[in-house]
Amino acid sequence: MPNLLAISPKECQGLTWHPPRDLRFAAHHHVVPLHAGELAQAASTMPLALVKGEQGWQLVGVCSLEPGHNLFIKDGQWLGHYRPQWLKTWPFEVIQIGEKRIVTFDRDSGLLGAEEGEPFFDAEGQPTGRAAEVIATLKANHGKQQRTQAALAALNKAGVLAPWPESLQSQLGMTIPGLYMIDERALAELEDDTFLTLRKAQALPIAYAVNLSLSQSHLLTRLARVNPGKVPAGESFDSFFGDDDELSFDFDS
Repeated sequence: MPNLLAISPKECQGLTWHPPRDLRFAAHHHVVPLHAGELAQAASTMPLALVKGEQGWQLVGVCSLEPGHNLFIKDGQWLGHYRPQWLKTWPFEVIQIGEKRIVTFDRDSGLLGAEEGEPFFDAEGQPTGRAAEVIATLKANHGKQQRTQAALAALNKAGVLAPWPESLQSQLGMTIPGLYMIDERALAELEDDTFLTLRKAQALPIAYAVNLSLSQSHLLTRLARVNPGKVPAGESFDSFFGDDDELSFDFDS
């Protein structure tokens, strides 16, 4: 279970934090979270997938051929063209408890301090410095993340999710389980009412983007040559190829 600190003036009194100097914290992540607002940029620069987590289905960027090694991160630097927003907001995240949205900080990140470092709040109890920037980004993205989860739930209910093809994973030399895409035949054969439900849930752009992004899987084999893990790069696989509502966050405790 995550060891989370609720971000509030009371809980953060006497505490500081150290913004990450680079991206080494994510070097062991073989997938990174995304939201639908990132589709256009992410789908053209990395393969996407759907994975099942504790909170339901999640949209992710696939960053490796094997668990525990991020091909896109070398010496703490991102090698891709698009850097997912999650990398800019960690170790902060938003959790929902009832009607409250609470910003939290991962105590186990190694970035929490008591003396030297950046304060979370100023003397007036307002987020300050880098913390204020991250909280603003989380606030802007929260609605997009909520809509993404709702869209993925609709896709799952419609019965159109399918595992990545074993043939593709074999040609890549991939050993990552649990990656899903869209069964295009099942999507095409949906009843009109179900298809309309997916359209209203804004799920169709995600469905199309995930499948189209599989053509970017070749980037993984290229990156494996310059940033290798334990799995060797696979052979050629040429045959595979809105405004948010205003949100309020709880800083009280």
